[in-house]
Amino acid sequence: MAPSWPIIRSETVFDLGLFRVRRDRARSPRNGAEGDFYVIDMADWLQVIPQTADGRLVMVRQYRFGSRATGLEFPGGLLDPGDDGPAAGAERELLEETGYGGGSMTPLGSLWAQPALMSVRVHLFLMREAREMTRPRPDVLEDLEIVLVAPAELGRLIAEGEVDNAITVAAFGSALAAGHVANSQ
Repeated sequence: MAPSWPIIRSETVFDLGLFRVRRDRARSPRNGAEGDFYVIDMADWLQVIPQTADGRLVMVRQYRFGSRATGLEFPGGLLDPGDDGPAAGAERELLEETGYGGGSMTPLGSLWAQPALMSVRVHLFLMREAREMTRPRPDVLEDLEIVLVAPAELGRLIAEGEVDNAITVAAFGSALAAGHVANSQ
């Protein structure tokens, strides 16, 4: 395992509220060379796979400005300071974006979104027996379409490149690998 790099100094380059850019001056433990490394700091991300009693997966179709494209993804969002942990935040996001909830929540683990450039952890969850509980209450700048998809159909959409959100693909892969979702439905 590579040893950690000593941080000589760290400073915020700019802060945009939603995220900030940090510059770390670090030293290579291998050769002593120093360099600047830029990191995007923001709140952790939450992603939930809601599965209905009949096995379908609740997804949302929405426009994303980073890709400048509309995509199909699992509901998710940022962990809010008022959330009582990632699971509670994931339930909140699911209810806000889709109106679904009420099922049992299973943690699927967490992963780094992009550890070369970001400090963001992504917390993955599966909610079994998700059901419509209320009307969706998306943020004013969210335009969401709720889509129910069979796991086998989602597998096909991923294989064909139609679902290309990395966090959604990772969440689905984690659920499949752990045996929580069958890809044959």
